[in-house]
Amino acid sequence: MTTATAPLKPAFIQAIEGSVNESLDRIRSHPFILYGHNKKLTREQAIRWVKCAGRESRSFPHIIENMIARTDNQSVVQILQENLDDEYGHGNPDHAHFMHYLHLLDEIGVSRKEFEEYEEKAGIKLALSLAYNVSMQDSQGVSLGYMLVNEGMTCITYSSMKDAFSPYYPDIKTPFFDIHIEVDEHHVAELYKAAHHLGEKHLNDILFGVSIGERGMAVLLDEALGIYDHCKVIPEYSTDM
Repeated sequence: MTTATAPLKPAFIQAIEGSVNESLDRIRSHPFILYGHNKKLTREQAIRWVKCAGRESRSFPHIIENMIARTDNQSVVQILQENLDDEYGHGNPDHAHFMHYLHLLDEIGVSRKEFEEYEEKAGIKLALSLAYNVSMQDSQGVSLGYMLVNEGMTCITYSSMKDAFSPYYPDIKTPFFDIHIEVDEHHVAELYKAAHHLGEKHLNDILFGVSIGERGMAVLLDEALGIYDHCKVIPEYSTDM
């Protein structure tokens, strides 16, 4: 009697998984994530994360739309379209992912006006600039690598933030964190299928996209932590001797 074994993954998919996992491990070690799990973030830092992540969420459907417009592989288009449909709440605006951020702000008493007036610093500006520029270039592999990290880190950040919010809002009852973790775990699995459809010829571009995705997500966490709070205007230095 023989035992059926799962088919081996192609070596290039294993290489992508290894690169993504290394990036996610570094994100897990980011002080913001560690402080969140240890309930050492201030209320202000936790709220700032929602403001930054909310801006990223608002832009994300447009990132996917740009990718779809530049993808010639119909299997990949189908996977991205499913992701986009989730982002838009499958036709129900109240269930759009961005609205979840606004509802969370409502629950914790942060006004929409305060959200809109948040002064973006270098972290979220760079994160959004990277995302848009990646989505507008022609390499399907680079944008897919970016997406793998972006979606893959949801479980990391949301589980940390669920812990971080608990001391300040012990009575909060929201499925916000768990819903996003569950949905994005499915999206990651589908994105690996998309990588398989693109094929090994896109490996180097995908790995480069993974590195870009890590950079974008890390600087967003830097801003939420407060790294950019100490110098609002960068000094200019003369070259004169």
